[in-house]
Amino acid sequence: MTSNQFSIRLHEARKMMGLSMEKLAELTGGIITKQSISRYEKGLMLPKRVAKLAMAKALNISDSYFDGTNISIDVPMLRTTSNGKLSEDELQALEAKLSFWAEQYLAKEKEAGFPTQFNNPIEGTKISTLEDAIHAADLLREKWHCGDGPIASILRLLERKGIMILAATLPDYVFGMSTWADKKHPLMILDFNPEKSSVEKLRFTAVHELAHLLLLFPEDSPLRLEKRCDLFASFFLLPKLALIEELGSKKREKITLEEMIDIKELYGASLAASIIAARDYGIITTEYKRAWYAEHIEPNPREIGSGHYAFPETLGREKRVNSIIDS
Repeated sequence: MTSNQFSIRLHEARKMMGLSMEKLAELTGGIITKQSISRYEKGLMLPKRVAKLAMAKALNISDSYFDGTNISIDVPMLRTTSNGKLSEDELQALEAKLSFWAEQYLAKEKEAGFPTQFNNPIEGTKISTLEDAIHAADLLREKWHCGDGPIASILRLLERKGIMILAATLPDYVFGMSTWADKKHPLMILDFNPEKSSVEKLRFTAVHELAHLLLLFPEDSPLRLEKRCDLFASFFLLPKLALIEELGSKKREKITLEEMIDIKELYGASLAASIIAARDYGIITTEYKRAWYAEHIEPNPREIGSGHYAFPETLGREKRVNSIIDS
């Protein structure tokens, strides 16, 4: 254990618990002072074992958390799903936060008799092409019994299927990330900040990260990894048959803004994602998609005033687990 590793893990754990340095010192029963905690977090000194155990008890975490041996977080996957946009210090802090949260969360589920069970129903499915993405999205909807209509809450669906989701503040240029804990627990980190991400963007990001967790991506594909995840997300939110039926034809020469707003409000997919899906499904031409995009999306990229998905995207599993424990 290095002083830098310990300082980051102590700082993240204290912040996750919402404790000031003074309050944490108080919870150790006076074994540690506020000044010592400050020096630990600055990396100026390492605690003796009795002090480390006292802080672990106060934070309701195992002392192995401080050594980074409590839960194994797949950091290379975090690096990949952040698209290389996080610094190593930011990744190390996020890994500590996930490790802390996952240990507490799994312990609470065990105590409540409400354990997370995860099974990948499309394990081994590969995406190299657009057609592969359509097939994978349709297959997952079939395996999860989603039908081909709107999915009211993407986040509640993912929680129900055993995916652990942490709401956290991420850098401005990162909307979500995903990884594995102990190679068997899928984790997703999403930024819920409404100033940064609309509910439609949040839904799209969640399914994009779902693709990272469930699918295989051959390196010889002509499409970038993130593009393939985008395709899967778009096709899962708005299936081909559903969009054809909503638009009344396999081919359209023109699509009105009002039509797409209605579909956005029903399926929870942005106008941008939906018009691109219409192009990808062959319903409209690339030329028409470009013209439609230039007229309706480019002047208003956040789609303000152009419809809103009204059903709230919230998390509920951890709250229910807590209620079982508290009852």
